[in-house]
Amino acid sequence: MKFVPWFAGLWATALLCLALVVDFAGQIHAAQNALQVAQSAARAGTNAAANTSVNGDAFDLNANMAHVAAQNYLATANMPGTVSVAGDTVTVHADTNYPTLMLSVIGIGSLPVEATASARLIGN
Repeated sequence: MKFVPWFAGLWATALLCLALVVDFAGQIHAAQNALQVAQSAARAGTNAAANTSVNGDAFDLNANMAHVAAQNYLATANMPGTVSVAGDTVTVHADTNYPTLMLSVIGIGSLPVEATASARLIGN
């Protein structure tokens, strides 16, 4: 009987370790997804310049078109974030939360996830 408290403590520690592994792996997956969405949104912003080039003329990044295109991509992907356009570079910051599966038992309901990506328009 003297091993019961020790065994219960060991069992609780093992469950906590399992919860950490499961939820941090989920957070990493969510971060990879956020990065992919941010990269794609930044590319969508620079691709907005493709409509401004006629007959192979040099591309000109229209900041408003790039901002709207990147923001629309974020909205379509259901990912909250911000878009900034500076010169020929579109930068997207995706910011979301990963809802925990196991850590919610101890009061940690979500883990923050952030990703930032940039795309630069390269002219002819």
